[in-house]
Amino acid sequence: GRASSGTTAISFMVDSDLAVEGETMIRLLLSWGASFFPRHCFSRGECVSAARMYGKHRLANLLGSKLGGRRCEIVNLTSRPELNGKTCVADEYLPASNQYK
Repeated sequence: GRASSGTTAISFMVDSDLAVEGETMIRLLLSWGASFFPRHCFSRGECVSAARMYGKHRLANLLGSKLGGRRCEIVNLTSRPELNGKTCVADEYLPASNQYK
């Protein structure tokens, strides 16, 4: 949802000082399904740019990835089949393998 000013919870946190607690809150919001809005200062791209501007490059990479920080279901994992059907939070995109960690 949006605040009365039109901001999203994620954009509000990115525009704050981004202390460690702010980054933790953003990760929590993403895992709960918080979203971006395509308008200028509330878009995914604007949040990524702001995180980079504040020197939070790991957070910027997480915000910029398609599933980063999202709660997901593990499927077709042949190396650890006991994990299939479990939920996790995708934390980091690994481009070399096209997988999330």
